[in-house]
Amino acid sequence: MRGALTLSPCVPWHCASRPFATTGAQRLRWGEFRTCPAMDVSGLTLKGDFTAVTHPYTRPLAQLPLADERVYLPYKIATLVDTLAEAGVDAARTLERTGLQASDLRSTALRTSIRQFMTVCRNGMAATGDPALPFRAGTRMHVSSYGMYGYALLCCETLREVTQMAVKFHRLATPTVALSFREEDGEAVWTFDDVLDLGPDDALHRFFVEFQYGIHQTLARDMVGPDFKLSRLRARYPRPEHAALYGVYFDCPIEFDQPDNELRYPAALLDKPAAYRNSISVAMAAEVCERMLVEAKTTSGLTRRVYNLLMERPGQFDDMEALARKLNTSSRTLRRHLTTQGTSYKEILDDVRCHLAKEYLRSTRMGIDDIASTLGFSDAANFRHAFRRWTHKSPSDFRR
Repeated sequence: MRGALTLSPCVPWHCASRPFATTGAQRLRWGEFRTCPAMDVSGLTLKGDFTAVTHPYTRPLAQLPLADERVYLPYKIATLVDTLAEAGVDAARTLERTGLQASDLRSTALRTSIRQFMTVCRNGMAATGDPALPFRAGTRMHVSSYGMYGYALLCCETLREVTQMAVKFHRLATPTVALSFREEDGEAVWTFDDVLDLGPDDALHRFFVEFQYGIHQTLARDMVGPDFKLSRLRARYPRPEHAALYGVYFDCPIEFDQPDNELRYPAALLDKPAAYRNSISVAMAAEVCERMLVEAKTTSGLTRRVYNLLMERPGQFDDMEALARKLNTSSRTLRRHLTTQGTSYKEILDDVRCHLAKEYLRSTRMGIDDIASTLGFSDAANFRHAFRRWTHKSPSDFRR
């Protein structure tokens, strides 16, 4: 296919030889047009000085095995649709190339993928060119935006309990960063790590982190009141051109080019009673979230694929390296994606061993020593200890 391409004047583009920015709608002739499903955008090969052109917000996702797994409720997509609608961008444009329509977002049965969310973010960035978009969207992500997960957070006794709940159930909220929490020198510290291998200089990665900054501040204010204030914000990426916006949305010192993406606030706030605490409701909501988490982890997605691969070789379980090769990725990437899904290789292996152990105890006359050996335990004592940890029963009691 040959013809002319119109580049948007509000978005910077890059070519293979050098970057260029459009000051007005420029029309360039190209030699070949290709659609790249892995990038969910079009790649262009141009005539003349420019050999290729790509949008800076795109990045190949070949090493993202969970990108297309539709296991997430559309909390964040719906919020971006609403935020962009306020900016005059209609839902159809926001949802381009996602396979979704605005009416789909009202379905409680809808499950979406990380790739769909990434596409919505790219669409919003391209449609508005507004660097405040992730901040504005983040300030709309109140606990009420998260369904039962949000209700569980809202009913927590303290902000400390909120942190534990948030880390545990983050898997339910279309995670594009990995959350970790610690206390350090009298401060509560949230760290947001890149789990999509985008890199700190990638515009989409920065969008995700800025979105998460806004979400965290909003949720904290929902928990402990509107007077909540951060003590420091740190970012791995260089100071952006829109750095002044950080001062508008976050009333605290801002530091760029730091080792990690962090939000900090006084640790004393962790034990302050939450505004809407309810111990009975939080227990009920957490139970529902547990069921949702199990469903998300095992009915589809990367976790299920790892589970099935391990089940294929009882007693000769693949290690992380072997699993990664079968999934066409690296062990490091696999480990990080499992962390994003709220699990790990060890947890999945335990699930597989527990399932097989129960089947052997129910359906065969195998001795405890033989079962232990078949499941890869060094001896029966280690198997008994693990089985009691899994089921709160001994193998003998379970078999009766």
